[in-house]
This record gives sequence, structure tokens and C-alpha cells, in this order.
Amino acid sequence: MNHIQTHIYQMTPNELKDDIIKEVRQSLKEFYEMNKTAKPENEELLTVQETMDLLKCSKQALHNWRKNGILPSYRMGNRVYYKKSEIYSKLIKQESHDE
Repeated sequence: MNHIQTHIYQMTPNELKDDIIKEVRQSLKEFYEMNKTAKPENEELLTVQETMDLLKCSKQALHNWRKNGILPSYRMGNRVYYKKSEIYSKLIKQESHDE
């Protein structure tokens, strides 16, 4: 029979919340640092529709983000593409700036 050790700590709800936020931020930072240096061999490009589906946004919102330099895009002929890794990177950066 396995015995599980249980530890009880005395802390306020705010201290618990702060500890959780601290750990989540640290994990996001480590994840960001790992992905910042990783160079994918084959960068996946998403179409406008695929990007809209991924971000659950409208075509107009995506156009505004591209126009304002929030989300970089790439053109091939008359088509616009977005790098999947840049979308995720932008989301991670945005999450860390919001807190």
C-alpha cells in the first residue's frame, strides 16, 4: 500500500494566490525562453482563414493587427500568411505583459 504524505501550510488566500501567480509566471518565462531560442526547421505558415480560426477573431481584427504592426504577416503573390510560431510568441508576450 502506498502512503501519501500530506503537508499543511498556513497562509492567507492572497498569499496562496501570489504563490500560484509566481509559479505560473516562472513557467511561462521558462517556456518563452525555450521557444525563443528554438528555430523550427520548417516554419508553418497559416492562411488568413487558419489564423482567424486559431485566434477566434474576425478578418477585420486580423487586418487591423497587421496594419498596426501587432501581428507580422508575410505576402506571397497576392496571399497573406502568418507564422504560427510568431502568433504563439505574441500570445505569450501579451500574457506576461497583462499581469
